[in-house]
Amino acid sequence: MIAILALLSAGRGNALSHQAALTGRFSSSSEASTWSSAPDMTETTRFLPPSLYPRAHISFEAYQSLEAELDYVTSDKCGHEKTMNPNICEWGFGATVNSVVKPFMHALKFGYCLGNPVGFSKYNCSGWTDLFAPLSEPAFPEAQYDLSLSPQGQDLSNCAEVFTKPITYNEEGQPEFFFEDDYKQCVQMYSYPELGDEILPRTHEEIGFFGSVSLILQYALRMSPSQLQRVEAEKKAMNWPEDGTPVLGLHFRAGDACLEEEITLGRRCDNFETYMKTVDEVASRYNISHIYLATDSDSVTQTLDKYPKYTFHYIKSIGRGGLRNEVPIDDLLHSGRVDGCQEASDTMMDLHFLAKADAFVGKFSSNIDRVAYNLMFARTRAYQPVVSLDNTWCFDFGVKSRRDGVSEDNKELYYC
Repeated sequence: MIAILALLSAGRGNALSHQAALTGRFSSSSEASTWSSAPDMTETTRFLPPSLYPRAHISFEAYQSLEAELDYVTSDKCGHEKTMNPNICEWGFGATVNSVVKPFMHALKFGYCLGNPVGFSKYNCSGWTDLFAPLSEPAFPEAQYDLSLSPQGQDLSNCAEVFTKPITYNEEGQPEFFFEDDYKQCVQMYSYPELGDEILPRTHEEIGFFGSVSLILQYALRMSPSQLQRVEAEKKAMNWPEDGTPVLGLHFRAGDACLEEEITLGRRCDNFETYMKTVDEVASRYNISHIYLATDSDSVTQTLDKYPKYTFHYIKSIGRGGLRNEVPIDDLLHSGRVDGCQEASDTMMDLHFLAKADAFVGKFSSNIDRVAYNLMFARTRAYQPVVSLDNTWCFDFGVKSRRDGVSEDNKELYYC
C-alpha cells in the first residue's frame, strides 16, 4: 500500500495551477458555488431538490474540456507511447461496464492512449462495436485538447499490463484474475473510499469523484448505430412521451436479485408495492405521471393497471421471467442458456431509458442502478432527484467497500 500511495502522488506538481484553470471555466460564480454545494451521494440514499431540473453542477466548458481529453487519448492523434485496450470483466452487465472505469482512470492519470475494450465472452458479441461506438469516434471534434494538461507522472506500477491481460473464467463462471494479487493491488490503487481524491486524474480533480466516474461511463457507453436504431424503434413501440414531458425511471429487480442471499450481498428483495410507495412520493413532488419501468419480472407488468394515475412505458421484447426466476443471470450467461449479446443489448436499452428519465427510484446495491444514475448525471451535468431503497451510491470495482443496505448492525463490506 505504501507503493500505491507513492504512485498516486506522482505527477501532481501542476495540480494547483490546473485547478485554478478549471475554476475559470465556470460560466459564473453562482454556477461554481452550486458545485460546491453538491450532495455527497456516498453518504445519502436520497436527493430531492426543490426543482426537477436543478442547476448544472459541471459547466459545459469544463465538460467539453474533459470530453476533448478523452477524444485525444482515443484518437489516432494520441501521442502517448503506449496504448491500453482494457479487458472487460464480465460479472453481470452493470459490473461489466463498470469494470472499464478504473483502467480509463489509469490511462488518463499516467498518459496512455486508449483503444476499444476487449474480451466479450459471456456477452458473446463479436466485439465492442456491436454495442458501443468505437472509442475513436470523437464526442467534440471541434474541441482542441490542451496538451499542456497531459500527465507528467511516471507509471511505476504494472497496472497497464494487468488491466489489459486476457481474462479466463473458472468452471463457475468467475473471472480468475479478479482474485489475483496484482489485480487487487491495481483496483485498490483507484479505491476512493481508501484513498480519496488522490485517485483522480489531474484533469478530473475539480469535478470530483462522482463526476469523473459519470463522464467516463458516458463516453465509454456511447451506443453503436445498430443500438441507436433500436432505441428509436423501442421509443415508438412503447409510445415514449413527447420531449419536455417529465419521466420517472424505475428499476424493479425480481429475478436473480431475489435468488441471492441477503447475508451474501447485504441487500434484500422487496415487492413492487414497496417501490411504488416511493414512486408516489417522488412523482407527486414533481408532478410526474409517466414511468419508465425496467424489470426482469414477467408478472409485474400484468399488474400495472393497479396504478391508473401513471402511464407506464417498458420494452415488451426484453427477456423476463422463465429461467431468470430460477437461476442467476450470470450462471445462465456462462452456461449459454441465454443469448449473451441479446441480453447485453436489452440491458443497454434499459440503461438508456433510465438515464433519459428526469428522476430515479431503485436500489444502489445494483450496479445497473448506479450506472443509470451516473449516466443521468452525465446527461444533465446535475444531480437529478433520486431515491435508493437500500444503499448509498458507490463505485469501487473489485474492492469490498459497499456497506450493508439491509442491516446497520452488520459491519461487513461488500463488492461495489
